[in-house]
Amino acid sequence: MALHTSGEISVDVPRDAAFGFLQDPRRLAACIPGCRDLREISPNRYAAVLSSRVAFMTVSFNVTIEIVRMQAPEAIDAAIAGDAIGLVGHVSATASVRLTEDGAQRTTIRYTTGIALTGKLGGLGQPVFRSTSAQLAREFGAQLKKALEAGPAMGSALVVPSVEI
Repeated sequence: MALHTSGEISVDVPRDAAFGFLQDPRRLAACIPGCRDLREISPNRYAAVLSSRVAFMTVSFNVTIEIVRMQAPEAIDAAIAGDAIGLVGHVSATASVRLTEDGAQRTTIRYTTGIALTGKLGGLGQPVFRSTSAQLAREFGAQLKKALEAGPAMGSALVVPSVEI
């Protein structure tokens, strides 16, 4: 089963500043719902736990995130892969972020994800995961906008949350 989500936000910060925020893994991870325990395992490779409430249960994955492309100040692409914790299942995903200037102090950020689930999780049903995936994309966009517009002092104080959603 493959799911694709996308979203777009406009933020009142210059593109270089927005890109600087996005290339900082800890600050970006703080905007990703259910992302916790992020740690660098090698340059451009990270390990984390991703958790989300899906229908009647919370699903968690131990994942590896690899930055496969970084083109300042316009684009970041990542590949994510991992196994479910306590269930038979695997996730493979891609995530892309594109930044365009919308004036000197405004940036439009477009983000897309493609997610494939296998095992028992893939069998739970595409409608359930599609709804959850769309909600998580909206939450990510809202949290990213809030963090970016909070300014450098607030943004640099963000920490990776350890709360599951």
